[in-house]
Amino acid sequence: MGAMLRRELLTGVGALLLAAPAGAKTLTQMNLADLANRADKVFRGTVISVKAGSVKAGGGELPILVYRLRVEEPFKGDFGEGKEKGLVEIRMVGEAKVKAASGPQRFGLWRDVPRLQRGQEYVLFATRPSSIGLSTTVGLGQGAFRILGAGKDEKAVNAFDNLGLGRGMPEAPFPSAGGPVPYADLARAIRAVLGQ
Repeated sequence: MGAMLRRELLTGVGALLLAAPAGAKTLTQMNLADLANRADKVFRGTVISVKAGSVKAGGGELPILVYRLRVEEPFKGDFGEGKEKGLVEIRMVGEAKVKAASGPQRFGLWRDVPRLQRGQEYVLFATRPSSIGLSTTVGLGQGAFRILGAGKDEKAVNAFDNLGLGRGMPEAPFPSAGGPVPYADLARAIRAVLGQ
């Protein structure tokens, strides 16, 4: 990589890092209806692979993570046809490496972009891919619910401990103080919001 391109990429990454904390402070709190209505896809799925990659953007390369998920329960959206039916690929902004005096350093471009774990089940409210193929979850960590437990004890919780999930929804089965909710209640509420 040429020195000029490296300098441009580092300048761009630096600008993103400076902007990220300000954006995190102004993140809009969304309830379940907001998440569902703004999502292109809503589904429960298991992460079957995570690969690092990059995409060309703004004259440089942006690091990305490519998540491949097996759809367990579709709620909204198109989930492919034929051999790829029931598989979803989500490409999110990844981590950048920057050389520092103490050696290579890794840092997230946006700290609130969820990091999905291979083998973990989630309920995701995914955005429509951008012109360069990137998407994320609606409301960042608000739209990514980890599934905890098994069977009748399954619960779901997002990165914000489900705070505000039932706000303004009189029939919402969610505690206003937040905390994990039974998965069955979350699934039922998603279907109700989507009119299913």
